[in-house]
This record gives sequence, structure tokens and C-alpha cells, in this order.
Amino acid sequence: MTPYISIGGYSDPPRIPHLSFEVNRGELVALVGGPGSGKSNLMKCLAGIRKSVRDSIRILGSVPGSMRSRERSIFVFQNFNYAPDIFVRTQLEQRISLIRGVPSREVKDDVHNWCERMKLLDVCMNYPGKLNLSQLQLFSLAPVFLTSPSVVILDEPLRNVSVSHIDSALSLILPARENAAVLALVQKLSPLLEKADRIVTV
Repeated sequence: MTPYISIGGYSDPPRIPHLSFEVNRGELVALVGGPGSGKSNLMKCLAGIRKSVRDSIRILGSVPGSMRSRERSIFVFQNFNYAPDIFVRTQLEQRISLIRGVPSREVKDDVHNWCERMKLLDVCMNYPGKLNLSQLQLFSLAPVFLTSPSVVILDEPLRNVSVSHIDSALSLILPARENAAVLALVQKLSPLLEKADRIVTV
């Protein structure tokens, strides 16, 4: 079976001289490295933003950035990418409707129920600048839970999450591996390490 995520001979000298591993459906793999280890450049390559050396990466059998690699994949980056003048809930509804390929009105109930479950109803109709980093990270992780991705790639998904929100964040990430391949780029003390099926170190 073709692995959902395949990294074969990826290099980013001098930080990553050689990296090869695969992530299959049903797995959560944690890629561990400290600051400056090259994880961010790798994330850009996985997302197709940066070209990898020798086309060493495949997502769902395709080159990163291609239509096939994107259509069933969720990427969550370290840096938040919210429009400052649109309510956070509205932005989430727009993203979920785009991923599902349905009008935004058809996802409103699901988004409302998710906000209620996460205890975010009182802040969801605010602009991003009114929310703290932990709340914004939960909204960034919401598509992992509210869609049915085949591939989930996360860059430091718990870095900005407060202690009080860690369990909530994990409840969004961990169920995804039931049907998806999950790759989390993390630092050495991430709570995700003890939940991972495998750990790869760079």
C-alpha cells in the first residue's frame, strides 16, 4: 500500500543531512527537533510552498502542492493566518465549507456545536485580535476535527496552547488518526510525544 506521507532522502544542509520515513493511515508520527533544526523548512516543503530537493516528498502519492496532495489534507502552521477584520467563527465556517465543498450555511450548525463543545461560544464572534493565542490555536485545529482528512500535518500544534486547553487540543488531534496519517512537527517537551505511535528525531 502506498504510504499517505512519504519522505525519502529529504535534506536541508547543514540542519538535516538526510531524512527518510513514512506515515501510514492510522498512525500519529511525531517529528522531533529543537529550534533551528529545520522543521519549518520541512513544513513548507510538505505544504508545497518550498520545493524539496530531488522531489523527495510525496503526499498521497503526489508531489506536495498538487491538487491531489491538497484535496484531502489539512495543514496547521505555527503562525496564525486570520483576516483581522472578520469574526473568527465566520472564518472557520468559510474554511470548513471550502474543505467540504458545500455552502457555508450547511456547516453553521457543526461549527456552532464545535464552539459549544470547546467552550468558545463566548469568544467566537470576536475579531482575532480579541482572542488569546491558545484560543486561536484551537480554532486553527478545528478543521482537523470538523472535516474528514486523509492527511494531517501539524507544525508545533500545542506550542501556543495553555495548560487548561491541552486536553481540548488533543481531543481534536488524536481522533484524526483513525482514518488519516498524522504527522506532527514538535519540540522535545511536547505532550504529543507520549501519544505518538512513533517518534522520528532530526
